[in-house]
Amino acid sequence: MLNVSFRQLHYLVALAETRSFSRAAERVGVTQSTLSAAIRALEAELGTDLVDRSARAIQLLPAGEAVTRRAKAIIGLVEELPEHVAEAVRPLTTPLRLGVIPSVAPFILPKVIPSLRATYPELHLFVREGLTRSLLEALRSGGLDAALIAAPYPLEGLDCEILGDDPFHLAVPLDHPFANRETVELGELRSETLLLLEAGHCLREHVIAAIGLRDLPEAGDVRAASIMTLVQMVEFGMGVTLLPDIAVEAGATRGARLRLLPCADARAKRSLALVWRTGAARRRDYLLLADHLRDHCLPHRAVKAEA
Repeated sequence: MLNVSFRQLHYLVALAETRSFSRAAERVGVTQSTLSAAIRALEAELGTDLVDRSARAIQLLPAGEAVTRRAKAIIGLVEELPEHVAEAVRPLTTPLRLGVIPSVAPFILPKVIPSLRATYPELHLFVREGLTRSLLEALRSGGLDAALIAAPYPLEGLDCEILGDDPFHLAVPLDHPFANRETVELGELRSETLLLLEAGHCLREHVIAAIGLRDLPEAGDVRAASIMTLVQMVEFGMGVTLLPDIAVEAGATRGARLRLLPCADARAKRSLALVWRTGAARRRDYLLLADHLRDHCLPHRAVKAEA
């Protein structure tokens, strides 16, 4: 029978994140020799080396990377044990760490936070804004409880509730040839200079996928980190862009000298989704949260879960 302790897994995760025996030992509150001995014991129990100690900077071997991923998942499950108890009492009364992507956060949080406080006054909500990849990594490792993202996106090991569609609008300068049109086809954008968010933002990939070409005439010397910056770039005549409806509805283009056009294509949209770890103790909480988001924050575009 395998004799691996929770403490050994905790030490391995600390070492993987700090890449230093001394910093890892300081983080977990033990001596360096104690942590090193625990890692050695773990390696002996598993029958393989996990750490490359030959270089000045600690590196995990492939086996170490694989074990660390599992260790993070195990730690996340163990840390949820108190939530199993609370879940049996009252829903949405324990602290909830929610991640939200940047192309959603500023437009939905002004609705989410007040409505949750009014409906679930005992809920302690902590919000972290971040790119999809970093949020899902934190979710899988137990650093977050749930995340509000845009789909499609690979969601291995996670449960997902689609909240509703978020259609795209084409934003063009007032003097653009499209400015007098009533609608536009996505295929017409393939020859336009397209303004996109910088790499890492899922909205960038959703726009590229909607248009259907990877090799777009993108404004190569321009990179935006926010939707508000994209709006300003369009206003200054630097190109065109697709904006999600959730941003337009929240006033992202209010006062800007540009024209918004609907896209006559069913692909011109993304979906908003709430995700959490598969098998999470608070699944009922997350389903309630998904329903709350649909009813209070996305009522006109909500997609109800199937019975």
